[in-house]
Amino acid sequence: MSKRHDAVYIISVAAELAGVHPQTLRIYERKGLIEPYRTPGGTRRYSDEDLERLGLIQELTADGVNLEGVKRILDLQAENSRLRGQVDRLRRLLGEAETRVTGQPPGGQTVTRVTVTGKRHLPDIRRRNPFG
Repeated sequence: MSKRHDAVYIISVAAELAGVHPQTLRIYERKGLIEPYRTPGGTRRYSDEDLERLGLIQELTADGVNLEGVKRILDLQAENSRLRGQVDRLRRLLGEAETRVTGQPPGGQTVTRVTVTGKRHLPDIRRRNPFG
């Protein structure tokens, strides 16, 4: 479902639910901490996800984190989430590739130790032995 269908709260309701003044929401928007959906007429609409984010912002600021720090934390959380999704996708693709090569699902093979040598000084790594 798109954000516009989820964004149902007008600014006064969102502010009340978040326990802040509507002007605070405008400041958060200007600082890039929150990005409410805008109707074609320009009215801000907030979703439950936006309200959860506002709760986190309130919690962090109550703990003494300034708005720049809050922005950095939120950006890092988003990056972490993006990277976790990427790792999950790569693990799935690796599992599919291992199944195609060995004919067995991952985890069913014996593990052999492979030592990488040469100029690059890489650490020893463990790899699955596709032949046994």
